[in-house]
Amino acid sequence: MVTRPMLSAISAAFLFGHALGLAQTPPPATRLEAAQVEAIVQRAFERFAPVGIAVAVVQDGDVLAEVARGQRQAGSPLSPTSLFNIASCSKAFTAASVALLVQEGKLSWDDRVVDRIPEFKMADAWITAHMTISDLLSHRCGLVTFEGDLLWYGSDYDDAEVLRRLEKLPITQRFREQFGYQNLMYMVAGMVVQRVSGQSWEEFVEQRFFAPLGMKHSRASAQRLPAEAEKALPHIDGQVIPDHEFTACKPAASIYSSVHDLTPWVRMLLDKGSFDGKSLLAPASLAEMWRPHVAMGGGSGAGTADMRGYGMGWFLSLERGNKLVEHDGGMPGFLSKVSLMPAEKFGFITLNNSNDGILNEAIKRALLVARTGGDGIAVIDDLATRKQRIEKRDAAEKQKREQQRKEGTKPSLPLASYVGRYEDAIYGPAEIELKDGALHLTFLPSKRRIFGTLAHWHFDTFRTDFPDKFLPFALVRFELDTTGGVVGFRVDCPIADFDFGALDFRKQAKN
Repeated sequence: MVTRPMLSAISAAFLFGHALGLAQTPPPATRLEAAQVEAIVQRAFERFAPVGIAVAVVQDGDVLAEVARGQRQAGSPLSPTSLFNIASCSKAFTAASVALLVQEGKLSWDDRVVDRIPEFKMADAWITAHMTISDLLSHRCGLVTFEGDLLWYGSDYDDAEVLRRLEKLPITQRFREQFGYQNLMYMVAGMVVQRVSGQSWEEFVEQRFFAPLGMKHSRASAQRLPAEAEKALPHIDGQVIPDHEFTACKPAASIYSSVHDLTPWVRMLLDKGSFDGKSLLAPASLAEMWRPHVAMGGGSGAGTADMRGYGMGWFLSLERGNKLVEHDGGMPGFLSKVSLMPAEKFGFITLNNSNDGILNEAIKRALLVARTGGDGIAVIDDLATRKQRIEKRDAAEKQKREQQRKEGTKPSLPLASYVGRYEDAIYGPAEIELKDGALHLTFLPSKRRIFGTLAHWHFDTFRTDFPDKFLPFALVRFELDTTGGVVGFRVDCPIADFDFGALDFRKQAKN
């Protein structure tokens, strides 16, 4: 999955970079020293105070440094071999899996999805008929960013059920023209890998990449981790939160790895697809994954911000005139970043278990600045200060939302009138129950994560604080018909990662 901190970090790459003067042409890169990496990570650990942070740097084909600070869980220090959910950095492995099948002549980038997954359907029949494998991997399918993610996040739906509901998602962007970050399309790509190879996506990734690269402790999903795994625990606001174990959508974000295990992956990518003298990915495959398939835009036209694009499994931009190939990943409590400068044979991995995307971006910028002879420590300090301002702004926005409550009101109806089963045409069922004098809401497919007690807010709106600390408090507004009866409810939960506002739950008649 990609999360709000991840996309914020992508934007920050340009916002912060230009603010720091990086838009100007800097001197050419020089070699970094391991001591510089150590100093940058140490300063970042001091200024950002994460639970844990791990960084590895590859330079000219060799591992320059592997550094870890903090804890993977209370009382257990973090190390370079500690395993994190690398979230959407998993997408590069899915794209590479497809590339292997293309190399072997079992698949073509231009194959139609319906020829491989006959039950695949989008809301638009023409798009359904013309969607190709490369479209799946390029975030250009016509769906907006994060559309449909509530179908899999914390839900019990499997891939087949999510695929069945995919047809109902509204297409509001131009097919093959507009960027819309899509986890569901990577789920479909993983299904293609399974249909073509005869192996599950998890087995394919582990056997075709982890094994030859010596990524001994990495696993394609949490369920495949051994009990003794050196696993980092996710944290939000310094508190441990439950890990997310994927049921559906694993090819988008479910891999667990460490900075140590990811260094051979980075070395292979920077060595034109070869590792220890053996070719794994053909240079043509890397070229296809690393060329722009859709423009991201968003720039003013004056600098390089509008040169951003997406390849297949990788974001693409320019850094000092050279191609920067990278991806961020985010799941609640975990933020990851893999950045490559192929022309310079330079790359690095940053993982933290503190849900801090700005921290990862600060380390990235510090390393890039230090390679040009600049002051990487100053970059860390600057972005740490900026983060404090962002946190103050976010706190003010939350306070403003809480102040919008109208005091002295009461519900239109007795609480029992709001009880019942409700249905959203795309997402599915939710239930309102009355327990111990209070209403309780449960999103039934996601009953493990999305539920809570409803406390009266004002009028026919109730507040719930989900146990999932990743989600802000939600306001559930009930709708009454002309006779005064409850006919449905809508949810206001202002988080960029999920479109709660698109949900329209209609009350179902009693059987």
